[in-house]
Amino acid sequence: MIKNYLKTSFRNLTRQKGYTLINILGLGVGLATCMLILLWALDEWKYDGFHDKSDRIYSVMINNIYPDGEIKTHGATPSILAQAIEQEIPEAEMISRTSMNEKLIIKHEKNSFLENGFYAEPTLFEIFSFPFLKGGIETANGDKNAIVISENLAEKLFADLDPIGKVVEVQQHQLVVTGVFADIPAQSTIQFDFVLPFEIFLDENPWTHNWQSGGTRTYVALHPDVDLASVNLKLSPLVTKNCGECTSSPFLFQYSRSRLHSKFQNGQEAGGNIEKVILFCLIGFIVLLMACINFTNLATARASTRGKEVGVRKVIGANRQGLIQQFLLESTILSLMALGVSLALVNILLPYFSDVTGKNITWGDLDYLFFIGTCLLTLACGLLAGGYPAFFLSSFKPISVLKGGKSLMLTGSRLRKSLVVIQLAASVTLVIGSLTVYSQLDYITKKDLGYEKENVIIIDPPQEVLRSPEVFKQGLLDFQGIQSAGFAGSDILTIPITTDEVSWTGKPEGNTVFFKLLRCDHDFLPTLGIPMVAGRNFPIEQQQTPLYLLNKKAIEVMGIDAEDAIGMELDVWKGLGQVIGVTEDFHNNSLREDIEPMVFMYSTDIGFHYYIKTKSGYTIDESLAHIEKTMKRLSPDQPFEYSFLDEAFEREYRMEKVLGKLSLGFTIVALLIVCLGLFGLSSFAAAKRVKEMGIRKVFGASPGQLWTLLCKDFAVLTSVGLLIGFPVAWYLAKTYLASFAYHATLGVGVYLYTGIGLLVIALLTVTFQSLKVALINPVNSLRDE
Repeated sequence: MIKNYLKTSFRNLTRQKGYTLINILGLGVGLATCMLILLWALDEWKYDGFHDKSDRIYSVMINNIYPDGEIKTHGATPSILAQAIEQEIPEAEMISRTSMNEKLIIKHEKNSFLENGFYAEPTLFEIFSFPFLKGGIETANGDKNAIVISENLAEKLFADLDPIGKVVEVQQHQLVVTGVFADIPAQSTIQFDFVLPFEIFLDENPWTHNWQSGGTRTYVALHPDVDLASVNLKLSPLVTKNCGECTSSPFLFQYSRSRLHSKFQNGQEAGGNIEKVILFCLIGFIVLLMACINFTNLATARASTRGKEVGVRKVIGANRQGLIQQFLLESTILSLMALGVSLALVNILLPYFSDVTGKNITWGDLDYLFFIGTCLLTLACGLLAGGYPAFFLSSFKPISVLKGGKSLMLTGSRLRKSLVVIQLAASVTLVIGSLTVYSQLDYITKKDLGYEKENVIIIDPPQEVLRSPEVFKQGLLDFQGIQSAGFAGSDILTIPITTDEVSWTGKPEGNTVFFKLLRCDHDFLPTLGIPMVAGRNFPIEQQQTPLYLLNKKAIEVMGIDAEDAIGMELDVWKGLGQVIGVTEDFHNNSLREDIEPMVFMYSTDIGFHYYIKTKSGYTIDESLAHIEKTMKRLSPDQPFEYSFLDEAFEREYRMEKVLGKLSLGFTIVALLIVCLGLFGLSSFAAAKRVKEMGIRKVFGASPGQLWTLLCKDFAVLTSVGLLIGFPVAWYLAKTYLASFAYHATLGVGVYLYTGIGLLVIALLTVTFQSLKVALINPVNSLRDE
């Protein structure tokens, strides 16, 4: 029986080559799209899942509760909180503290490299599964002179020599390499190449002993089968119990969820990257569904052809169950053929897809989850695409079918029209979605940020440079290609320091205002072209009394004018000083957020960044060579690393670029599938009306009139699809743009041009078959009447 089904299925598929090709291409493209999305989603899903204790590892998070009731969540914990957890929460099996990641010079003899790492307690390697290849971490025994490094760093420092026992220099500390750990997997949220003794960090940063500090991260591994809710009840009051002035509340958050669920609002989990994973999975499902709709539409359109086959098979004894199995087997064979096409497409597109998404996905990285998912997708395609046609065709009555009634030709037409409308509505939604993302990207690129980001080089200088700022600057300016150089303690794109400890005369009682704090010198504002609104810039020499600058947003929330702000007293972190100037606002955070009030504090050495403005007319290589030479005079061992401010700005919106490129790709795929479906349907529709067109032509109808008649139905369906898709697209576009405080505006033109474009594409798709029928000689079409 199965053999007979297979032979019949292959016979039917080879007999209708055009039909088979359209379905294989449509399903193949749909499956390839889903497979690429599945690869990306699985890569995201597997982050931090490789740790043996992943189900018991937690990050300690902090909810800061402010007087106005606002709650902000972050992962920077007081260092001494770990001791309280160890004493008062017996459910904690292991605890480890780390400093924040930072780049430090690791030096051995003549080799020196600027590497990423942190200070950590030895239990880090017991909680997380970062295996040692040689040796181990020795700081548990109180050895402050130990360091462990990654396999990659060991090769760079020591080549083929055994690194164990070798001495390296880190920030003037002579440390002995006691272990080499395997390179950290790409699917790890924590990335580092070295680990220093946490005791050194504590000794050099006495502020860590304060409950109000927040410069460390804390990780906890709980005992098996512990109730998380009960642990969080014990953990929540630990900070306020030990610090009467504190208003923060710690809690444990599953570490393996950090990658996808990192967003918090008002102290509660509120999504994160999981939203993008769900979005792309939904798009993939829609594209695959559109391919399945093509199959269903074409199968029901062929009812008049297959109907007689069903009638004959039923007359000679076939039952409905057998016919359903036959048709489902046929659709499954098509799906398997489409699977071969999709695998070939994925193999071709995978390098480009990896480049766009910033991942390094190869066939060798695939596991059983991908293959199970692919098999389920293929099976789902066969059942979803062939399910309705199987039940639909097998329901025909032999007598009605074999009479050759015209009603059979019209059977299922309402369903086909509905499915085409759904396809077109989904297409217009995807098109407008892509245009929305690209409009926002264009807006971001052209937005006036309030500072000049072009021709600005960023370097993170060593301490030798920070101790001699004027010498360094003068050395830079000796080259005519350098216009100016200014120091800033933080990254201007995302200034991290925020405080409500700012007071001024007339501040309302109980008023809580958060200010960004930026330490900078007198050359920072001119270097980036940030203008003054009132007052003056910082003087060259630091004064005994603290001097402050404010931005316009700051004086706005303070309720004063720019002129009134000049000379007023301002208390920042209990440092009473004077406001000497007001700057124009500039974007000191992501464009997703409003410009925030800002206080500028004078500094030349607390922080990391130098911003160097270059002149036009000189090559960037000349400028970089001079900057490197100037820095090497003060710090010969410092590796020279740099970045460009405009490129750093673009990296901040890399996810939006990925979203734009992927949505554009999926939109093109969706349009291709729709065109394949319309082409197939128009072929069958035209074939059914050959004789009708012949009669109309005999009675004087012109080819143009016949073309209009044949295309009219498809034009109506396209218009209905547009009318349904526009409101959905408008709502989704509005929701996406609302996530940005500053965003583009979509005019009516976007919807108008999209509608016209899709209508033209639909008509061009069906025109070939329509003209082919309209131009047939009536003698040929009516010969057998």
